[in-house]
Parts: sequence; C-alpha cells; structure tokens
Amino acid sequence: MSQPLKTPPVELPESLEVQIASLAEKTGRSRSLIVNDAIDTYVKDQLRWLTEMDSAIADAKEGQSYEGSEVLEWLGSWDSETEKARPKPSKA
Repeated sequence: MSQPLKTPPVELPESLEVQIASLAEKTGRSRSLIVNDAIDTYVKDQLRWLTEMDSAIADAKEGQSYEGSEVLEWLGSWDSETEKARPKPSKA
C-alpha cells in the first residue's frame, strides 16, 4: 500500500525546471515522479552519510582510526554494483 502524497511548496530555478521537463520528455516519466525520486535519493544519501559520520566519530572517541585511502575507496563505491564493505577501524 502506498503512502498518501503531500504537495509541499518547492521553488526551483528555471534552469532546473527545464532539465526536469527535458528528462521527463526523454524518459516518458512524469515530472512529479522525477522530482520525487531525486528527493528520495538525496534524503537517503544524506541520512546514510550522517549515520556513518556519527559512527566514525564514536569510533574516534574510543581511540579507533581508519586508513584514509580505504575510506575514500569505500565512499567512492557507494551505490555501485561493486560497493565495498565499510572499512574496519584499527586502534590509533
């Protein structure tokens, strides 16, 4: 069962409106669906980022650290078919 929809007031720059309209025309999807999908993806990504940051801060407070190159490789793999597992912290 789908959730009830609300229509929040959102002001978009004209250039973005043009891009959304073009994408809708090229994909055959509605502008509302495109905007909804974009917002959904953005919110999920931001929440994931903040959750992971909170976890890393907690690890740092416990004296653990991460190898920078491993973290960057992991972050770069997010949302890909070959997403890597979160690096393991090591003692500082």
